Amino acid sequence: AQLLLSDYETRSPAELDIALGEIYRTGEKLNTIIEELMLLSGVRKQEVVPEPLDMGSVVRDGIERLQLLIQDQQAQITLLDEAMWPAALGHAPWIEEVWANYISNAIKYGGRPPVIQVGATVQPDGKGRFWVRDNGPGLSAEAQMNLFTPFTRLDQVHSKGHGLGLSIVRRIVEKLGGQVGVESKPGQGSAFFFTLPLITTSDTTNAHPSDGSPGLG
Repeated sequence: AQLLLSDYETRSPAELDIALGEIYRTGEKLNTIIEELMLLSGVRKQEVVPEPLDMGSVVRDGIERLQLLIQDQQAQITLLDEAMWPAALGHAPWIEEVWANYISNAIKYGGRPPVIQVGATVQPDGKGRFWVRDNGPGLSAEAQMNLFTPFTRLDQVHSKGHGLGLSIVRRIVEKLGGQVGVESKPGQGSAFFFTLPLITTSDTTNAHPSDGSPGLG
């Protein structure tokens, strides 16, 4: 921006386009970092009572936020057996952030075009496992170990992110009584998942739905 102010008249249209594009991308990145830091702070401080989730609606709200990215990358997203998904307890605004993060990563680092499957199962321990599977290059065991720690980059897949997203996902899910993880093999894509407690009979007595694990072969 300083260069443009100082010698705008001497720059060619192509140079101006490059400079303005860089200003825009940097501004977007800074804005995202600020928003995620605010979310991370809110998750740390805010106490919520988990409520029954309408998980299908939460997923679709997260996908709706990503429409421009989906269209730009021509991503194909399929919700598998949604009617059979287990009924989980959580906090809809936070879980929407989890879905949006997982799905956006699947789009950015998946195959070309990205082919993404979203689904859910019940684990042997009685918790629900919700997952996003991509058709990307997969991750090494070493890369998987560092994914959910603060400020870790997905260097192996040339991430241009800042590393906050997955650490926020972990904090959200663990605060709601669940866990996060990834299943991946080089050349076979990745499946990012999170778990949540499921609704019991006692949970449904006075509760209403709030609005708002896969094998790799």
